[in-house]
Amino acid sequence: MKTYLNLTYREIVEFISFSDRLQKYLKIRSAPNHSTLQKFFKRMPTDMFERITTQIISHLEIRPKLVALDGSGFTSDYADKYYSKIRSHDVKNFTKCHIAIDVDSRMILYSQAVKGPRHDVKFAIASIRGLKKYNPQFIIADKAYDTNAIRTCINEEIKASDQIPLKSNFRHGWYRRLSIKTFKKEIYSRRNNVESIFSVIKRKYSGINKSKSTRLQNKETRLKTLVYNIDLSTKI
Repeated sequence: MKTYLNLTYREIVEFISFSDRLQKYLKIRSAPNHSTLQKFFKRMPTDMFERITTQIISHLEIRPKLVALDGSGFTSDYADKYYSKIRSHDVKNFTKCHIAIDVDSRMILYSQAVKGPRHDVKFAIASIRGLKKYNPQFIIADKAYDTNAIRTCINEEIKASDQIPLKSNFRHGWYRRLSIKTFKKEIYSRRNNVESIFSVIKRKYSGINKSKSTRLQNKETRLKTLVYNIDLSTKI
């Protein structure tokens, strides 16, 4: 609820305290202290995000055929604005989030977050292997993912077809040469769906993280992708 309404811990406590109906629904007598919510979030296991996502996909009986990969950055809001201004210092640290989506349903199948800057390729192999259980037919990504290792993982490990445009300076790789024949522009054109999803997440739940530690910033970013899925699942 805090993420969905884009509130701070103190603001969500005030929101709950003013709503008797909400307290009754949550089966609590009074709103918890904001520090209690912070400690709960800190102890929340990170694998819970993937488990809930898997349950949602299974419940909706989604069978992904086209999967798109991409990454985007989420900035932090804990830096002292006055210090940054007088020192003319721009805080460049941010959280890099990588997702894999089902193009047709627009559900997020896989998400990961680490302290940036970090190239999307570093997420790709783990992301692709996490998609094996869905048996997709096509994996769509931009030129940044044009490496022989990624194409091999797509074609050999999950038995899908890579839809990744070739870099102009490519020189080797059997699957790279094969993609000259198998690449389909009409399929690749649907990659913009993953960029659209990042836009929705940042617009609705904010592209700025309020947590201070890197660990909690990563967790907060992944929580936004989960809330997006939960919200979308109510509309499918």
